[in-house]
Amino acid sequence: MIQHVFFDLDRTLWDFDSNSDLALRELFFEFNLDKKIDNPDTFITKYKEINDDYWNNYRIGKTTKEALRSGRFYDALVHFSYKNQQLAEDLGNRYLELCPTLTKLFPGTLEMLSSLQDLGINLHIITNGFSESQHIKLTNCGLIDYFKVIVCSDEIAISKPDPGIFLEAMKRAEASPKTSIMIGDHPEIDVLGATAVGMRGILFNPEENYSVSPNFEQIHQDHNQKLGMN
Repeated sequence: MIQHVFFDLDRTLWDFDSNSDLALRELFFEFNLDKKIDNPDTFITKYKEINDDYWNNYRIGKTTKEALRSGRFYDALVHFSYKNQQLAEDLGNRYLELCPTLTKLFPGTLEMLSSLQDLGINLHIITNGFSESQHIKLTNCGLIDYFKVIVCSDEIAISKPDPGIFLEAMKRAEASPKTSIMIGDHPEIDVLGATAVGMRGILFNPEENYSVSPNFEQIHQDHNQKLGMN
């Protein structure tokens, strides 16, 4: 019987892409980037491509949290022949102030969490996001009180899919792999990372961004889709 459900946060509960796009669009005009770059969409597209590379490098220890924060903006600006380190740092700081305050969740998130709580399931978070940002997101969206254990990778210097972060989260939650589920949006980082330590892993894949083998358990709909708890 499942007693614990661990969730990823970004792109699983909190709609990272929608919230990030809104923040980046606001910053584009707040910092007058329209005077150097034709339109926000081209800037956002390039930034997201660069940001994904930075996060991949951060997960495997090839870059630091500090380098990621401003470097992704600096590289995006350089792509548009706008070389300005101070502006990149200002954009990075302002983005981290603004983006976590936005509150769009995936449909059915609150209803699903409430239903699981009513069943007596213990709910937890395992995230590779920065701890200060993740706690702001959880608080502003009204999610914080649902979760008993929140493990952020930067607090323990271990990132998913490393087994250590899953083991640490279960230790803090007093959970065992046999009574635990991990739900996340990435097949390797969340699902395979969890199953490697004996947890049941479920892929949140509502837009079918990933084509995975049939043995992957998936949520294709919004979070109103029922989970098998047995």
